[in-house]
Amino acid sequence: MIQSREVARAINYHREDALVVSTSAALREWHQVSERRDLDVDLTDCMDRAPAVGLGLSLAQPDRRILVLDCDATLRTDLAGLATIGEVSPGNLVHFVLEDADHTSTEGVPIAGLDRIDFVGLAQSSGYAHACRYDDLEELLIGMEEIMRRPGPVLVAVKVISGPEPSPFPERSMADGWAEVRNNLAEKPTNAG
Repeated sequence: MIQSREVARAINYHREDALVVSTSAALREWHQVSERRDLDVDLTDCMDRAPAVGLGLSLAQPDRRILVLDCDATLRTDLAGLATIGEVSPGNLVHFVLEDADHTSTEGVPIAGLDRIDFVGLAQSSGYAHACRYDDLEELLIGMEEIMRRPGPVLVAVKVISGPEPSPFPERSMADGWAEVRNNLAEKPTNAG
């Protein structure tokens, strides 16, 4: 298993100018390490909508990589989002799912049946172009460059554990974050793919 903060650091290192949609426990770690908060969409009020928001952004910004940082507990509440993403098949979307081994996102309370959900298998059968799983930091670090190069949609399931103290949610409101991203995109269009 990998410390969730280390996963966030690996993603941040490889993100370049990608838009990042993050939610739940992933957001707690992400806002601590992100070096481009002006390109981060924090979902604090609609946590189970990260895949849908990521899909919308991938269609609106087809020349920019879109990264979704999701959690197993929130994704399980709307598994149909995987089928929609697979059907639309956005080539610029990478969907990271943090599989929370110590159930930090639910304050230590396991969700019945969550550990049996095979997110990689679901993504593959839903039409994702590629899906993989990591539970070792070195393997994730080696694989990140290829993950970010692959045409999407790509799903990356990562088995994580939290640090000794969970990070707090960001103080920036969801509306303020959206406004910052919107303003940044209006000022600086990209041609990166």
